[in-house]
Amino acid sequence: MVEANPGSSVELFIDDDSKFQRLFVSFHASIHGFKNGCRPLLFLDSASLKSKYHEVLLTATALDGDDSAFPVAFAIVDIENDNNWHWFLEQLRSAISTSQSLTVVSDKEKGLLKSVLEVFENAHHGYSIYPLLDDFMRNLRGPFHGDGKAALPASFFAAAHTVRFDSFKMFTEQIKQVSSKAYDWLMQIEPECWTNAFFKGEIYNQITVNIVELYTNWIEEVWELPIIRKVEALGCKMMELMDKREMDSNGWTTNLAPSKEKKLQEETLKAQAFKVLFSSDTVFEVHGDSIFVVDIVTRDCSCMEWALTGLPCCHAIAVFNRIGRSVYDYCSKYYTVDSYRSTYSKSINPVLDIFEPLGEEDASEVRQVLPPTTPRPPTQPKEKQYKRKRELKRVMTCTRCKGEGHNKATCKETL
Repeated sequence: MVEANPGSSVELFIDDDSKFQRLFVSFHASIHGFKNGCRPLLFLDSASLKSKYHEVLLTATALDGDDSAFPVAFAIVDIENDNNWHWFLEQLRSAISTSQSLTVVSDKEKGLLKSVLEVFENAHHGYSIYPLLDDFMRNLRGPFHGDGKAALPASFFAAAHTVRFDSFKMFTEQIKQVSSKAYDWLMQIEPECWTNAFFKGEIYNQITVNIVELYTNWIEEVWELPIIRKVEALGCKMMELMDKREMDSNGWTTNLAPSKEKKLQEETLKAQAFKVLFSSDTVFEVHGDSIFVVDIVTRDCSCMEWALTGLPCCHAIAVFNRIGRSVYDYCSKYYTVDSYRSTYSKSINPVLDIFEPLGEEDASEVRQVLPPTTPRPPTQPKEKQYKRKRELKRVMTCTRCKGEGHNKATCKETL
């Protein structure tokens, strides 16, 4: 893999008995794409490979300029535990070797906060919002008041997404009015790890894609095949993904990636209704239904949408239209078509099955890698399983005569 893709990071670890422990893979094309086109934002997740050896896939995924999942690295490990996650993060740090401050997002239940902050200096760690919501709903206990339990998810999302401290307090108070227990459960979670209002890293709560699903779909057809075939399948799918997106972007004629260009045009239409007043050369008042203050030097608007999305809000666009500046000069560089093309500018090369024959010296160093030893779920003896099935078997009861052993259709009793 490394010979076919120079600059890639591939590490295989086996134990003293030659049994597989873990394999880390990050292709050069992924490393280059992440460092040259993607936001400093990584999502960590895992998935069971559903084979008889119970291996687990660990993944690190970024987002391209169009908010689509961009695979950066993956690993196959014998078991999912703190030790293997810490090792994966160390390999990831070595592969991407960036001094840039990262935002790393993971499922709170995985308990990766400590490992992330140990491995990545100055990193910001956030919790994946959808697993957190699932956990929130699972832990709900009545009684519920007001609009009831059904109103809680909307208030939860609103509290997570708002960038204003006063709005965060308002939405959490709404939760408290419905259920004080739900409020207490939520308040025990560090707000700086799941809310836009308190989070210090790259904003990520607007992301709605199920990232790990990308990988599970790729290897759905090879669940039961050996690890090598699974790695080949992942490599081939990544190769196809990068080639397709690179080809697609060659036909784009806009300044920004399609989804961002669409959002900007929607904001541009709204901007036509506003009146702009000069406070200074760089600070402006924008009048509509309310008054908003725009600072074009700090790239900030009092509506806070500009800081949240990385795209100028409608109030800022009204200012640019008034002073004759290009709105594109104030968009995040990560959303430009140029950055998108940089993300997919390198290719993943296929790995051939045919290798040069090994010399006697090289052949003596080759070790066969054996399957991992992993705990399997306990199975009950057949006799006990059979007994339990018989105990749970439903007795047929006739609805006509209430007798047992037959039904209404075959009933011969005289009533």
